[in-house]
Parts: sequence; C-alpha cells; structure tokens
Amino acid sequence: MTESYELAVIGGGPAGMEAAVTAAESGVKTALIDNFPDLGGQYYKPLPESFKVKGKTKTEKEADVLVGMVKGLPVTQVRDALVWGIFPDEKHGGWLVALYGPDVPKKIHAQMVVLATGAYDTPVAFPGWTLPGVLTAGATLTLAKTQRVVPGRRALVVGTGPLLLSVAAHLIDAGVEVPAVCEASKPLGKAIPYIFTALGQWGRIEEGAKYISKMVAKGVPYKMGWTIVEARGVDRVEEAVIARLDAGYQPVEGSEQTLAVDTVVAGFHLIPNTGLARLIGCQFEYQLEKGGWVPVRDETLQSSLPGVYIAGDGAGIGGAELARLEGRMAGLAVAVQSGHLTHDQAGSVYARLKPQLAQQRRYARMLGALFTPQPGLSALASDDTLICRCEEITLGEVKAAVAAGARTIGEVKMVTRTGMGNCQGRMCEHGVTNAIVAALAAEKATHQQVGFYSIRPPLHPLPVEVLADAAEDAD
Repeated sequence: MTESYELAVIGGGPAGMEAAVTAAESGVKTALIDNFPDLGGQYYKPLPESFKVKGKTKTEKEADVLVGMVKGLPVTQVRDALVWGIFPDEKHGGWLVALYGPDVPKKIHAQMVVLATGAYDTPVAFPGWTLPGVLTAGATLTLAKTQRVVPGRRALVVGTGPLLLSVAAHLIDAGVEVPAVCEASKPLGKAIPYIFTALGQWGRIEEGAKYISKMVAKGVPYKMGWTIVEARGVDRVEEAVIARLDAGYQPVEGSEQTLAVDTVVAGFHLIPNTGLARLIGCQFEYQLEKGGWVPVRDETLQSSLPGVYIAGDGAGIGGAELARLEGRMAGLAVAVQSGHLTHDQAGSVYARLKPQLAQQRRYARMLGALFTPQPGLSALASDDTLICRCEEITLGEVKAAVAAGARTIGEVKMVTRTGMGNCQGRMCEHGVTNAIVAALAAEKATHQQVGFYSIRPPLHPLPVEVLADAAEDAD
C-alpha cells in the first residue's frame, strides 16, 4: 500500500528542513525525503559519529537546532532515499514520488510537493580537467571537513566565488600547501554599488576575514582576474598553467605561469539542481546571475504547476540563509493551500519574513553580480577537450554538430549523444550550451533559444529490476 501525505519535501538541507518544520507545525502531514543517511544537505552535512571534535562551529550549532526541530515534530523522515521520478497521480490527484534505497517505500503519494534540491558545482572544461587530481570545490570541502581526508599535498584553487576562500582555508588547516587562489572575477571593481548590502552581512564578512587571515599567514596569493588554462600530467595532475583574464574572461596571451601541483580544486560558483522540476514539466527561464536555468515561481514560491513549490538554491543561487527563509515561505504556502492556516494567519508571518527575504535577496544579487562565471570561460577548452565526459564527446564534435545545422542543445544531443550518460547532462550542459551560443554568435543566439536538456525518468542510474518492478506496479 502506498503511503500518503499532504506534503512531500524533497531535500533535507536548509530549505527542505525549514519547509517541513513550518508545514508540520501548522498540522500538515509531511514527509521529508533526502538521499543522504543524515539530514543537513551539503551546507549542514554532519560529521561522522566516529569523529571526535572539540566544540562546534556556529554552522554546526545551527544544524543541530534545525535537525532537532524536525525530529521534534511528526515529520516522517525518509532518508538514504534516491528520488528517481515524480509522476502525476491520475487516480487520486497530487503526485507519486518514486524512491530507491535501503528500507524505503517504492513510492509515496503527496498532494503537494516542495522541491528543495539545492545546487552543485558549475563544471568548466579546460585541457586536462579529466585528469585524476582535478576536483570540484564541493568535493574537496566534503573530503576536508567531513571525512578528514586531504586530496593532495600541493593544491591550486581556481574558480569564482567566496567558496574558494573556504576551500583554501580548510586545505591549509589540513596541512596542504596552496600555491595560489585564482579568482576569475574581479570583484573589487564591481563591489561599490553593493557596499551597504555587504555591510548587512557582518557574519559572512567575519567568516571571510577568518579565511583570508589563514591565507595571509601562509603567504597564499589571492590572484583576482586569473584562472587555470591547463592541467598537465601523465597519470594524474603534475602541474597547472594559470593566466590572467581579459574583460571577456579569456586568457591574456603571454601572461601564463606554470605551477607544480598534484591537485587542482576548481569551483566556478554553483548551478541550481533542477532535474526533478524539469522532469515534471515546470516552466523555466534563463537568468545567468542566478546560476542559469531557474524555475518560474510566484510570490508564494509556487512553480507553474499547481501544488509544486520550489525553495532554496534549486530555484536560483542565494545561499543558506535565503534558502531557510524560502523554505519557511513554501511551508506556509502549503499550510494555507491545504486549509491548515488561513490567509490572515499566514499573512502575519509573511510580514515578518519579508524584510529578511529582501535583505538576503539583495545579497544573492550581489553574489551573482560579483562572481557569476561568464561565458567567455568556455574558451578555455580546445577542440580536443572532452566536454561530455560520460559519452566522451569533445568540444570540436559539438562545434561540428552546430556547423552541420544543429541549433538547440536538444539537436546537438541527438547528433552527438551529449547529455545521454549517467549524469544526464549535469556535468556537460553548462559547457555545451555556452559552446553552442558561441558558435552561433553571428546569429546572435541566446541561451533561451538554445534551451536545456530534456530530462526523463529515471533521474539517476538504477538497477534494472527496480524499473521492472515500477512497470509492473503501473500495470
């Protein structure tokens, strides 16, 4: 028998936990689903129980409070569960959420859904980016913070955004030598209009200052307007070439420097994780400074599909504080729509949230303006650089497809098989889209025209028997 809920929240990070707490406090029968064994998401990812640490950080204390709130409410937690599909329930209305994992139901029914799926590192292809020793910023932080594993002995940190400072500081704490941090953007020159916005984020400023002080103490240069142009090595990374960037984010010839390293950490900001929202047919629009393709939402965070709400970084990059506030908003909206709260009751809570939301959204706009990786970075890849790692398709093959007449990413996918591997385009869509737009510059093609990959279930690779069982259940 399929378990039934008024609300299914998918994602156990800051936005998802807040949505579940707010809805459950109002009496909404809620299930909170996450693919990790423990709640927290990427931002609040807990340390293994076997680790013993002295004291807790401010972030860890926040996580304990929020997780405690979830556990103190009648929220059904479905953890270590992969959501591989969401389907309209034609018989009962609402949605069927298909799950895979140990000791989890095959599916649950929910009248409404909150998608709080977060974000992931923006992949930027450059010669050598597939060598062992090239890691994303998110993976490196997971290794250093929650696994206490160092990725190498000498690590170059490249990309864009304040996360680079955190990565560098954690590597330094772990005893890794960091020869440089290369920030592709030039934030100081663009920061003047956002001074008052930044001053409203004093906690974040203090955190950043702490990271910078660790870099200064070790003499780590912070090179703004620089990035990697090539990673070299035989069986793994042995050296990296960096260069200064021009106003179009393309390398300046003659500025190259070669560094001996065994690790390259590449963190080019973040991309909203929108796979489930695409799979069920939500409407999208392209907003570069929010991370690319983002779902269209109304003021209550409801998507173009009634009863489907989207909160947090999965709807546009904005950080954990904004994600938490949006989670509360979505939970309130569900409580109103399900009849557990009146509009007047919710309105008083909305009124208290609005000033905080406005402040955090200003911060999100500042992040986007200062650190969004620009399309010019796509020029780092050469024609023989793999751009789709799953299907081993090069940039040159993508260009050839465009030259042969392909005009959308869907057409390029049909010709080349980009995006048809296990990751369903999460690793290559950013690069392929930018490559198509660049190849069609004479036609003034836009990202909106080029489009995004279509997503079909299963959203993630599954054992064949799971799909067979699902097909039998459907019959």
